[in-house]
Order: sequence, then structure tokens, then C-alpha cells
Amino acid sequence: MLKRIMTTIALVVIFGTLIVPTTAEGLSLMDFYDAYHQGLPFRAWPIEIQYKFAIELPTFIEKNNKDGNLFIPQSIKEIMENRYGLPHSNDLSQKDAQAKAIEYLSTKSDMSTEQLKDLTWTYSFVINEETNPKWIITVYDGVYIEKNRLYRLAIPAREGEIALLFDHSNAELSPDKMLEEFSRSLPQNRENWTYMDKASYGDKVRELMDIVPGFNTDQAYMIYGLPRTGELSYDDALAFAFDALNKNYSGEKGWDEKRFPLRTAEFVRVSHSKDEKETPYWGFVFGEEDFYQIFVYAGPSGPKVLVVYESNNSNG
Repeated sequence: MLKRIMTTIALVVIFGTLIVPTTAEGLSLMDFYDAYHQGLPFRAWPIEIQYKFAIELPTFIEKNNKDGNLFIPQSIKEIMENRYGLPHSNDLSQKDAQAKAIEYLSTKSDMSTEQLKDLTWTYSFVINEETNPKWIITVYDGVYIEKNRLYRLAIPAREGEIALLFDHSNAELSPDKMLEEFSRSLPQNRENWTYMDKASYGDKVRELMDIVPGFNTDQAYMIYGLPRTGELSYDDALAFAFDALNKNYSGEKGWDEKRFPLRTAEFVRVSHSKDEKETPYWGFVFGEEDFYQIFVYAGPSGPKVLVVYESNNSNG
């Protein structure tokens, strides 16, 4: 306990004398970073300093990387993967975020409320989605080093469920594992997912991208969603797809709805890395063993058929 108290006192003193550079002139990237942190990791800075650094960092890099040879450490790259901000009046305050975290951790830990409060806490306010900001909170038993890390949580600043990103008592769940766990709340046969189910799954992918640095940078996961204002609605997209298939693929007898019923639908906001189709788009599959798969562009410029695959053709 004494060690923890002394650590806390030392950190208060450090925070009290934290010097923020007023200019980046003549500094290397690490000089620039060191002038901020004075030995502390980014997550341990006050959120106001994180915000200031995150704003100035791109300008510094642009100014000092004109030849493309500026070395950017992985720790800096991870900072650049998120957008940092400050809470508004309608957002959860840092104090209230800690209170929610303690309430949540009380159900996961044998520690009392006072014991949890006495741990070392770090905070970041992440605004990758401006309408859905989050507090990223990490809790340590002592100084800010990995072996002392107990918990990491993502706490929505407005509404939503708390996500436990790390628990020292269990192996850390990878974001892929967390996504797999989430998918269990949806129909287990993915062919039965509605476009709303897929949008929910897409929201989870985006959430993990917000809170786990580096996740899905390779676009391994498609990001499903729902159309925004000005984009093609489900009903309009379905009607457009049906009309295109009826005109070009129905034959002399017209479209056979019994043979080719609508099987699946999806709205894709960001596709995987190997997909060259223009996004956003709606995708529909009509039929079972014999099928047509059609992709319709859903952007504000208006609908158009991107591609049609047929089961009885080599492109299917």
C-alpha cells in the first residue's frame, strides 16, 4: 500500500510540473514526444495534453517528413490510429467514467470499491465516431507498465455497453475473439442474418477498430451498416435490383419469383481489401442452388448495377 501511495504522490508531482512545448521547431519526432511525456506513456497524460499533442502531431510530421524519411515509432503510429478529444457537457465526465468502471469491475473483482479507487488509473477520450465517443480506461496495480496492468475498458461517453478489453485474471481476448463472442448473440447460421443483423455486426467491427489499435487495418472484415441520408434505402435498392434482373435475366417467361426468392441482403459500407467494387453498395442473393447475386451502388449519385453473378455462369 505504501509503495502505491508513494507512486501516486510521485505522479501527482510529475503531472504538476508537466511542460508542454510551445514550438516544434528544430525537434526530432522523439524530441517532440519527449518534451510532452517526460518519461510517462501517452495514456498517462492528462486528456487535455493528449488532445493538444494529437492535434499538433500531424502538423509536425508533415513539416518534418517532406523527404519521407522521418522515423515514426510504433507507439506514435498507434496514437495516430485514433482521434482524441475532450468531453462535452452531454458526455460522461472522467470522474463519472471512473465511477462506472468501478461499478462494473466490482462484479469482476474481489476488490472493494476503495481498493479499486486506490489503483493507478489512466484515461483517454477517443472520438473516432463523434456521435459515439468513448473513454478508454486502463487500471494498473502500481506504475504504468504492462506487467502491472489489471484491466482495460471502453466506456461509452453517451450510451452503450461497457467493453472489457483486458482482464489480468484471464488471457487477453483478441479483437477477433471478441468479434466471435459478439456474433454468438446473432443467429448461428450466418445465412440467416438479416441486413439489420449484419449492420449490428458491422457496428461491432467499427467499435473494435476504435478501441484496439491496428485492428482491421488490413480490411480483413467487411464493415456492414445501414444507409445514411441521401443513400439508397433497402426498399429502393431491392426494387432497383429486381427491376434490373427482370429486364436482363428473366427470359421470355419473366422473372420466376418462386425459383429465385430473395435469400440474403446486406449493406456494405467498407468492403474487404480484395473487393474492388465501389462502396457503399447493397448486395442481394436471389435463389438457392440456382441463384443470382447482384450488387447495387448505393451512394448519393444514384443507383447503378455494379456486377451480377450467376450460378449457371463461370462468374458465379
